Amino acid sequence: MILWGRASSVNVQKVLWALDEVEQSYVHKIVGGKFGGLDDPAFAAIAPLRRVPVLQDGDVTLWESHAILRYLGQNGMTPMADTWMEFGSTTLQPPFIGLFWQRVRIAPAQQDAQALAGHLNSLMSGLTALNTSLSDGRSFVAGNSFSMADIALGSLFHRITDLYPDILRDHPHVAKWHKSIATRAGYRQWIESSYDELKVT
Repeated sequence: MILWGRASSVNVQKVLWALDEVEQSYVHKIVGGKFGGLDDPAFAAIAPLRRVPVLQDGDVTLWESHAILRYLGQNGMTPMADTWMEFGSTTLQPPFIGLFWQRVRIAPAQQDAQALAGHLNSLMSGLTALNTSLSDGRSFVAGNSFSMADIALGSLFHRITDLYPDILRDHPHVAKWHKSIATRAGYRQWIESSYDELKVT
């Protein structure tokens, strides 16, 4: 397998974590961001949108991080795991991206307080829904077994809790779940990492 993408991208981090979980060997070709390479012919030929991550596995080439997670976890994917992955795509990740851009990728003087508040409100709504669902006592988002859904959602939480240390105070079930997944080797290596290179000051 070949994985294309920079490790500071949260979507690439998801795939790196998943590859560790399934114990899959791979070659990592670092492109994107400060590393460039997205317009190189070799990359453009396999990635019509010229975005990362991209995974090549023989004749199979995939882009979009959750499509890659489904491919890597195909033997263990359940409808519930798929549902929670979509929840990540539609409910958690959009406000997370908005918050991250406002707080990290835009200089403080140019940040939009109204937009930031809107993103935070949307994220809190998503966390409330997740907390309510996890209140049934299950260990992971899709049941009592770790799944790709935990990676899809969990990959956001280091940056969320770093930017807002108290954000899970009123979401104890999410906090317990996050504490559990944060002990996994792939989380510690790929998710719990510095994003200083992305900061605009």
